[in-house]
Amino acid sequence: WGGDVVCVSVSAKMKQGINDLLENILVVAEVAELKANPQQVAEGVVVEAQLDKNRGPMATVLIQNGTLLPGDAVVVGDTWGKVKAMFNDKGKRVKQVGPATPVAI
Repeated sequence: WGGDVVCVSVSAKMKQGINDLLENILVVAEVAELKANPQQVAEGVVVEAQLDKNRGPMATVLIQNGTLLPGDAVVVGDTWGKVKAMFNDKGKRVKQVGPATPVAI
């Protein structure tokens, strides 16, 4: 398509084009010089939020810059709170989360 928008044919069912997609993502990141500083205060995007019966309010967050630690304050719109625990994509507890890492808090 041109410009800074990458268009790659991908089929997860047929397992086609996944390597091309990953390669194009790396090329765009290199050309745009995308870099994150893990020494800063964490910034990220909430992907989804839910209320778990056992754990309480949960949010899946993608950290874009900085490092998130337990006890850090989190602000999302008008809502705020503290990070009590963090879980990776396998459900294991993690102590810190750096850039480009999804985590459930």
